[in-house]
Amino acid sequence: MNSSEINELLLQLGLTEYESKTLSTLFKLGESEAPAISRLAQVPKTRVYDVLNKLVEKNMVIEIRGRPKKYRSVEAKKALDNLLVEKQRELKELQNRAAELKSSLSAPDAKEQAGETVMRVKNRHDFERILAQEIVKAKNSLVGFAEATDKEHVLREAIEKAKQRNVSVKILNSFSTDWVRKTAHEARQLGHGLNAFIIDGKKVVLALSDFKREKQEYHFAIFRQHKPIANALQHYFDKCWQQARK
Repeated sequence: MNSSEINELLLQLGLTEYESKTLSTLFKLGESEAPAISRLAQVPKTRVYDVLNKLVEKNMVIEIRGRPKKYRSVEAKKALDNLLVEKQRELKELQNRAAELKSSLSAPDAKEQAGETVMRVKNRHDFERILAQEIVKAKNSLVGFAEATDKEHVLREAIEKAKQRNVSVKILNSFSTDWVRKTAHEARQLGHGLNAFIIDGKKVVLALSDFKREKQEYHFAIFRQHKPIANALQHYFDKCWQQARK
């Protein structure tokens, strides 16, 4: 491994540019005075003592007292192991913080505001992503008119997670799609032409555009805590369900 590759690895393990150059130089020299280290590592003389002191604090370098003062790197294996342990500790801390953040952000809202929102998106898959975010909030039930194919991976994952949380899932799909039948508690097929989902019997996510066609933008609406619309859609769903193929 050449000097530039060693420097790059040390950078990735958390050292600064000057620290990486200084330590990799000491790996080769074994022991040397600061001026020689500065020259070979191409670290300014005005900085090299500060850099060496930082490496001493990090247990990467040993300071040898005397006249002149010298510096020796610890064994390369030990230095790299120490850096790896510190990097793993930082990564573990990041993972814990990210888990806390995901938990706080994905937790269902205790009191969701009533009302409705009409949205416009350029990419048809954005509807699927937003729908998945609403499905994540489901507590008890999910009833859906779907036009799902094998390409709707985000929707599939959201429905699978809902089922794992013991949310009752009932889907009426326009197409014969294996994952819908396997994922939902109940699923039937009927060419209804809708993209509409009832969440917990009171929230409705309704596509207003035909998502099967290429368009410049797509429209859909979210009705929160709107039982009249949810009940009307549920009534139509029940009627279609009776006509659908198992």
